[in-house]
Amino acid sequence: MSITRNAGRQELIVAHVDINLADVVTAVAQAAIDLPPNAIVTGGRTITTEAWNSTSTDVMSVGDATSASRYLSGGNIRALAANVPLVPTGFVHTPVEKQITVTWTSGGGSPTTGKVRLEVHYFVKGRAAFTQG
Repeated sequence: MSITRNAGRQELIVAHVDINLADVVTAVAQAAIDLPPNAIVTGGRTITTEAWNSTSTDVMSVGDATSASRYLSGGNIRALAANVPLVPTGFVHTPVEKQITVTWTSGGGSPTTGKVRLEVHYFVKGRAAFTQG
C-alpha cells in the first residue's frame, strides 16, 4: 500500500498580540488570539518587551479553553527580552478551543510594569493556497 500524497500547500500563519499588565489578572485565563477550526499550532513564543515587577516571580501559561497550559506551563516572563518557546502538541483546534488563552501568575506584591508579546505559528488542516506536484 502506498501513501496518498497531499498536493495542497499553504504558508505558515503567524498571529501575535501584545499583552500589558493592565490586560491580565493573576491566575485568570484571558483570551488572547482567535484560531480557526482545524488549526494546528506548530510553534511560537512569548517575548517580554517590558520587565514584569512582581515581588518574586512572573510566569505565563499558554493554552486554550480545554487545557490552560497546552503550549506553555509557567514560562518565565519576568526579565526584559525573555524569549520562551511554545511547545507544539499536534492538537487540532475545534470551535470549543477556538481561542488561545494566556494565564499570568504574579509572584506577589503590587506590580506596576510588564508587557509581553505572544506569537503563535499555525497552519489549518484541509486548507490549501496552491498545489505542488
